[in-house]
Amino acid sequence: MLLGIGYLPQRTGPGLWRDFDPAEIADDLAHIAALGFQAVRVPLFWGDFQPALDQVHTPALDRFERFLRLSEEAGLTVEAGLWAGMWDGALWWPEWGVTPAPLPPHWPLLVDHRRLRWGRVRHPFSDERMLAARGLLIQELVATFGGHPALLGWEPLPGFGRLAAAVERSAVRDWQADSVERMRAASPGCDCTFLLALEALESPNTLWPDAVLAAGGQPSLSIAAFASDRRRLPLNPRWIAFALDVAAGLAGQPISMHLAGLPTAPPGEPSFALHGSYYAHEEEAGRFLAAVIAIARDRGCPRLWLWRWADIPAAHWEQPPYDQATWRRHTGLLRQNGQEKALIQGLRATSADPLPSPILFDRDAYRADPAALFLRLWRDAQQT
Repeated sequence: MLLGIGYLPQRTGPGLWRDFDPAEIADDLAHIAALGFQAVRVPLFWGDFQPALDQVHTPALDRFERFLRLSEEAGLTVEAGLWAGMWDGALWWPEWGVTPAPLPPHWPLLVDHRRLRWGRVRHPFSDERMLAARGLLIQELVATFGGHPALLGWEPLPGFGRLAAAVERSAVRDWQADSVERMRAASPGCDCTFLLALEALESPNTLWPDAVLAAGGQPSLSIAAFASDRRRLPLNPRWIAFALDVAAGLAGQPISMHLAGLPTAPPGEPSFALHGSYYAHEEEAGRFLAAVIAIARDRGCPRLWLWRWADIPAAHWEQPPYDQATWRRHTGLLRQNGQEKALIQGLRATSADPLPSPILFDRDAYRADPAALFLRLWRDAQQT
């Protein structure tokens, strides 16, 4: 199983491509590799790489090439979030991809790293402007770097599952298949991962893992740890195992997982809940992490991605999206001062918890009423 981690630099954070600091990045990547990680997942913020509809930002391409080289030197591979996309709970979008509207956006919307209070995004699955822009980045970015030895693969449109939920299923499926075909024409054999939200598996109108596979992509399940089930019981390994079993059952094979969000309490403080989010004592978070790794290995996950490398520095706390979703400031493996959190012990520990029994079900029966069967399977899982 490949173990990877979501990466933004400890100091520059989402300013990675604008305030590119090779020395900082090299130090971070060496530390990440020393902890046993094999890959990093990094967003290529769309506006940073394509500031205009018909213009690719050459300095950003040069910096990405340097990032790949630094990763290779550290012994790491890179999964690149192309056309990013949903990241840290907000939609980072280029200015030319927004249409004027006297209405608030559907999601927290960041344009040029600033919060937009009105407007509607031009939807990437159907808008002609966005489709043309997609083609330019495939030509200039995918074709250039697709064969780089440090590139693990691409993640087209990070947060794909959440964006797709608001669009008719057939349009999403067509966009996905067409994107994979174009990317592979530009870079034969390139790996394309699509991130799916767990709640999408309860609806018959969203894309499921088998549809991603049919389009030529690789599905990966995104699941939050800080509120681990519909009753918001946190750090629940049984829920993680259940989610993987449902996703794998629908895919017909084991799939990867992105563990999203594991905020921790300040050093020395006990666990606590605040505004609906659970902040775990670092050692409690470490035990949970050890259990998740054991479950992922037992379930045959090809890749397990953790979130994230480092806490958000206080200098960025009043900048979006961290000015509102405050729990996102505290989800790193490192504290603000660069010290490792105790939860890192979970990377090396052997979980003492027994592994939950796998959940088996009939895919055709599930398709008939996914919401009801999802609930029944979860009830059964809690009794095993």
